[in-house]
Amino acid sequence: MSRILVIDDEAALGENIQRMLRLPGVVVSVFEDPVKGLADCLASPPDLVLLDVRMPGMSGEEVFARVHEVHPGLPIVFLTAFGSVESAVMAMRNGAFDYLQKPFKREDLLLVVKRALSHASLEHEVEALKGRLESLGETDGAQSRSPAMLDQIEKCRRAAATDATVMILGESGTGKEVMARFIHNQSRRKDGPFVPVECSAMPGSLIESELFGYERGAFTGAERTKKGLIESADGGTLFLDEIGDLGVELQTRLFRFVEERALRRLGGLSTVRVECRILCATNQDLPAKIKAGTFREELYYRLSVVTVKLPPLRERPDDIPHLARFFLERFSRRYGKSLSGSPQFYEGLLRERWPGNVRQLKNVMERLTALHPGGVLGPEDMAEESQPVEVSSNLSALPWKDAREQYLASFELSYAQAVLARCGGNVSAAAREAGVDRKTFYTLLRREKDSSTGESIPQAGVRIGE
Repeated sequence: MSRILVIDDEAALGENIQRMLRLPGVVVSVFEDPVKGLADCLASPPDLVLLDVRMPGMSGEEVFARVHEVHPGLPIVFLTAFGSVESAVMAMRNGAFDYLQKPFKREDLLLVVKRALSHASLEHEVEALKGRLESLGETDGAQSRSPAMLDQIEKCRRAAATDATVMILGESGTGKEVMARFIHNQSRRKDGPFVPVECSAMPGSLIESELFGYERGAFTGAERTKKGLIESADGGTLFLDEIGDLGVELQTRLFRFVEERALRRLGGLSTVRVECRILCATNQDLPAKIKAGTFREELYYRLSVVTVKLPPLRERPDDIPHLARFFLERFSRRYGKSLSGSPQFYEGLLRERWPGNVRQLKNVMERLTALHPGGVLGPEDMAEESQPVEVSSNLSALPWKDAREQYLASFELSYAQAVLARCGGNVSAAAREAGVDRKTFYTLLRREKDSSTGESIPQAGVRIGE
């Protein structure tokens, strides 16, 4: 059963639409008051809204904005008089499905209603499929149980509702592109293209033509006009990965595009407007590069309107067993195997350093699944993957105070790791057993750097449990 909601202050028109849409499986509700119609739509979203543009008390544009914000996938068709067509066209650019100009014929109404209901049905099917895939672990959506990571995911969700540029920071392998795709899929541009650009993968001589495109004859070998990657992102999202590797001269051109949303292809004279969302990511210290003169300060501030910092896997300890199970289930289905991990296997994962972060964990789970005949993974299966922990060099070569500090830091970390593993990765239980509060226990696990040498001290993963 499809429900169509009509919001129009002309009672006669509403009644006429009800007569024209007397179809099997279709229910038409009519509201002359736009405020009441909006309340009904928000409380119980229909399959289609037919909305007048000009109404007393609240305009159609205002109703559309409220409905589209809460139910962005709901198809809305504007009913326009001759003088309000321009408003309806503008609304379509902002996400409205279509418009009908009054007076309209029944066949025109039936055609647009059929298209809109088909669109709505397809949207429902797609959402159901997405949910099914997510439940099966076959998507690369943002996966986490870490409070620190969940805070960043929520920040991205809020930013996705806008067109603000987002700078995603984090070590290699923490999932910066996954987060960029998450922002794109949560935004109004989700049906547009997502164009990733690996700034560090292309040589400097090619990246400019790849980004901005070129006209025929712009250089030797340019036998045809080619759109650049930026232009390909029109209507969608442009993701600039490892933006810190972009040369200074190219940063100047990029800054101009970010400011004006227009570019000129190499060898071209005309300006090409591109309407896209810009996301970027880096594992580098951009403020330090600004001081060194290798990154433009104005570009940095323009790209980092919203900044997201993805914590490394060692600081998302509760994610280690969660992600390991997620990947293990995914690859077991992919390779037609029945594979699970024992409690001792997951305890072993907690002792690893994971310098390659989530990417490394994913690769390890795929490798173990591909090579294991099936059954239950044990700690012995991680033996080849484990790396020895090198805590310090010869402490006797250091001054007594420095050697003592480094030794204590190493002891605290090793002690916390051992207690944590014994408690199955549960931080609360480990803190109780150690006789300290959770905050202090986290401090023991986060002894990253020795106070005198600044050398990294490996950390263990943990799982937060109440």
